[in-house]
Amino acid sequence: MDTVASRLKWARREAGFDTATAAARAHRFTVSTYLGHENGDRAPSRGTAKRYGRAFNVRWDWLLEGEAAPSFEATAAPVLGYVGAGAEVNPIDDPAFRETFDQVELPPGAPPGTVAVIARGDSMYPRYFDGERLFYVNREHPPSELIGQECVVKLHDGRMLVKILRRGSRSGRFNLESWNAPLMEEQQVEWAAPVRWRG
Repeated sequence: MDTVASRLKWARREAGFDTATAAARAHRFTVSTYLGHENGDRAPSRGTAKRYGRAFNVRWDWLLEGEAAPSFEATAAPVLGYVGAGAEVNPIDDPAFRETFDQVELPPGAPPGTVAVIARGDSMYPRYFDGERLFYVNREHPPSELIGQECVVKLHDGRMLVKILRRGSRSGRFNLESWNAPLMEEQQVEWAAPVRWRG
């Protein structure tokens, strides 16, 4: 692994992502930029390498320079967004909020690839309180495997939500339940990841 691109590809695979596109989408990297870095078309900046390091649980300086051991023991999970009205996962645009919640402490026993979203406001009360963290392993599952479970789901239109998955009346469609929002019927769900921990 003598190039940034080869080290980045190794780290992405070790984190459990089969494709570069899946990793970029899961961590909300710009897909074309990430692909350029992993293909060796351009080198990431130090700041970008730090983001990749946090996402894949490797040292950013190892990614850029290949020095020392690649991996470190993860103690924090990156925060991918906050959960607001309608249980929708929103990217963190508020700089003060991002500075406070860029990373949060991992729950005991959480594996590499664990990420978090944070409940914001009272839209999910009484299930979740304002500021409560929801953790999931950032791996994409077919939604049909997770019927009846509370999951982070990605819809066909790109929205991400925290919902309980139910079967729809048509093949490949799903009904999405939440505590304080109307039932979303016959939704096309690209992938789902079960919520494993909260805190």
